Amino acid sequence: MTQQRTFIHDNKSFEVRVAILNNRYCVRVFLNGVQVSPEYSATLEVGQAFFSQHQESIVNQLASTAESDIRREFYFK
Repeated sequence: MTQQRTFIHDNKSFEVRVAILNNRYCVRVFLNGVQVSPEYSATLEVGQAFFSQHQESIVNQLASTAESDIRREFYFK
């Protein structure tokens, strides 16, 4: 599973990439092909438990947190 989406902040196009790596959901943000965020992740097991409790994908939560951090200027420059 690999997904990606983009958003604009401060006239820059950021790309949010989502993948499953080593039995974990991993979300990272890139700018011009370079990773500019920490990795936001959760195990598949935690993702299933989160969905059971909240009826929402943990991937959406991780991606929202990553985007929010970028918008608050929390990223590697």
